[in-house]
Amino acid sequence: MIKRTLKTAFALALGIGALVFGGTAAAQSGTPSAKATFAYSSLVSLPACNTLSGTCGNGDSDWQPILRQQIKMASQKDLFFGASLQCGIVTDTTVKSRDTGTNSYDTAEARGTIRVRIKLVPAGGGTPVYAMPTSGLDATAQQTSGVVFCDRVQTLNAKFAGLNCTADANGVVTCTSPEELQLILKTLNANAFNFVAPNLSSGVYNIEVQARSSVASSTGGSNGSLASANAFIGAGSVSVESVRMVKGNDGSTLSLD
Repeated sequence: MIKRTLKTAFALALGIGALVFGGTAAAQSGTPSAKATFAYSSLVSLPACNTLSGTCGNGDSDWQPILRQQIKMASQKDLFFGASLQCGIVTDTTVKSRDTGTNSYDTAEARGTIRVRIKLVPAGGGTPVYAMPTSGLDATAQQTSGVVFCDRVQTLNAKFAGLNCTADANGVVTCTSPEELQLILKTLNANAFNFVAPNLSSGVYNIEVQARSSVASSTGGSNGSLASANAFIGAGSVSVESVRMVKGNDGSTLSLD
């Protein structure tokens, strides 16, 4: 039964790209109960919002569905999810030198982030439920909604001009303020993560793996530094299992029927 369900879901995901939920997919009465299912997608276009320019919306406006699946639970159990995703970030920082006669400092910073969450909606309508965990830490140790799958902060600092160099009678050059170039990278990746939705009622659930991409860039100094970033995702997959967790624990130990 499990192998048949997995093969069927995999073929549908490859041929269609995503399942359509609601009346056009399968009525609740016609959906067989299943203990496991799987979905796969190829490269997904994920528009990035800019956190500094204010194009990132609040709430759900920037969360995009990247994987969809449906499962029917015959009895009250828990759903265990394994989400995997190819995750890429491009950061570009440029600092420029200018001979101003004084210490000339230039800085550029670029950042790209992709976060993931799993949303469940009863097929007959109802309040959405989000699998745990629903939040985590980013590369700067800040609390954020969704689980960070990749996060890079690239900072480039430079001091090229105004070196305060002098030469003695023998031609030996001494610079009291030498040139400086500093590159700082902060990266956090979790390309596969497990989620759980406990204590669900029986019935059909529409499952969405959602991702949110955001970028930010900033420059400082007076020399015309440049910065840009882009975050993108490739192929992804999600496996869903109907399980019964050990009661009273924190969800870290599962007992499979």
